[in-house]
Parts: sequence; structure tokens; C-alpha cells
Amino acid sequence: MKERFFSLRGLALAGLLSLCLAGCASLLPPPISRFEVQTPRPFGYLIGDEIHHRIIINTRNDVKLNVNSVPAKGELNRWLNLNEVSLRTDSDSGDAVIDLTYQVFYAPNEVKMLSIPGFNLQFTQAGQSVEQAVPAWPFTLSPVKELAVRKDEQGRQYMRPDVLPESLSTANHWLGFYAGLTAAAMLGGYLSVLYGLWPVWPKRRIFKRLLSRLERLPEQQRQAGLTDVHHAFNQLHGKPLFANHLSAFFEDYPQYRAAADGIAWFYAWSDRVLFGGQAMADGDWDKLRQLCRLCRDIECGKR
Repeated sequence: MKERFFSLRGLALAGLLSLCLAGCASLLPPPISRFEVQTPRPFGYLIGDEIHHRIIINTRNDVKLNVNSVPAKGELNRWLNLNEVSLRTDSDSGDAVIDLTYQVFYAPNEVKMLSIPGFNLQFTQAGQSVEQAVPAWPFTLSPVKELAVRKDEQGRQYMRPDVLPESLSTANHWLGFYAGLTAAAMLGGYLSVLYGLWPVWPKRRIFKRLLSRLERLPEQQRQAGLTDVHHAFNQLHGKPLFANHLSAFFEDYPQYRAAADGIAWFYAWSDRVLFGGQAMADGDWDKLRQLCRLCRDIECGKR
């Protein structure tokens, strides 16, 4: 009697252990948690069309996809090719995305139902092999021309043309043209003011006109050119400008500080030539023209 009691007790413990193991097994996630085949519309295809499929797979970390089970590029049958195969995997999460691009070369005489063949993807889990079937995908293929061949008015074989693309609207093209024209006019006006081409701003052309006169001035009239330079500085200053007034001039026109040394030299040199009887050397004349070029650049905004 006692032996029978222990035997029943052992059977009960074994059954309880089996139930616990079964319960723990049911708590483990499946090897493949997500398997989704994304396909386009299954109708309206013609000979030569490409069909794109995408397979999205989520697995446990210990489940690895066998890349050799993914279909290889090439001819699948007499009317179907697999042109592109793209595989992206994440080794850490076990996720994978497979992109397949098929191309059909069947020329039916009427709407025909065809199928892209299915295949099995293989996975490895702890040395064990796990398979997941990718089902065949049926679709319809349409003929390029009608079965009963019609003739057009000239007796030629009737073919259905492609749909013409929609015409682009020209309603707003003139707006862009006028906007560009306005921007070009404004830019041209700004450059003309910058380079002193407008006579309404004579101070922007003082040294430009002066330099033009100096370039044409004969050698025997160069002393008169010094007077023209003095007149240019007087016109810019708005009143007679003398050497002892240069500091005030530079405060009113700070942009001309870049030519301060040359202007100070000119006033000292012209005083010696006009009032001291000093002869005018060619080097001094070239230095004067260089000063006028610098002042022209300053008034045009180049310096």
C-alpha cells in the first residue's frame, strides 16, 4: 500500500512538472514574430512591366535568415525574370527586408491570370532549421492589342496609344518672367549708381570725370590739371578744401581715409608747384593719377 502511494505521488509530481514546462514554453515568443509580404495591385499589367514585392520579417535575436534561401537574380521561367534582389538585415534585432523586382515577358491575346511562384525562406535557430513559406502571387496580364484586330481609316493595324501627358500650365510663367526682369532692372540700377553712371548724383562721378580729363591732358597743361584736382576735392567737400582742413574732411568722409596719405601728399606737392615754382616731374604726375584712380574707386564703392 505504501509503495502504491509513492508511485501515485511520483506520477503527480511528473505531471505537475510537465505542466510547468508547457507553461514556460508557451511564454516564449515565436521564432518569427512578423512576416509580411507587401504587393502592388494584382491587375492591369502589360508585357515588359516590372512588379515590385517587399517582404518584411521580424524574428527573435537567435533566429538568423539563411541568405541562400532568398531567390537569386535571373530567369525564373520562360516569361518571368527576377531583375533585382535587395536584402537588408539587422544582425542585432534579427529584422530583415527583402525587395524583389520581377519583370513579365508574356504576351497574352486576352486578359490572362498568371502567378509569380512562391518559395520558402529558411531560418536557423540553435542549429535547427525553420522555414517560412512565401505564397505564390496571382495577377492578371492584359494584351497590348485587341484579339480581333481592327483597322484604322488608312487600313493600318489599330493600336491603342499611350495616354498623353497633361500640359503644363503657363498661367504663372509670366509672373516669373516679370519678377526676373524687375530683379535685373533693380540690379542694373544699383550697379549704375555704384559706378557713378547717373548724372543726378554728380558726387559719384567727380573723380571719374576728373581722371578722364587728366588722361587726355597734354604735358604742357599739366599745371592746369592740378587746379582741376583741387576743384574736384572742393566739389566733393561742398566748399573750398585746404590742407589744414583735411582732418575735418576725413571726419565727414571717412571712406577717403584709405587715400589719406596720397591726399596729404597732393596738397603739399601742389603748393610747391603752384606757389613755390617747383618743376613737375613725370613720377609725380603718375603718382597724382594713381591717387585719382584710388579716389574714383572709393566714390564708386570699390574700396
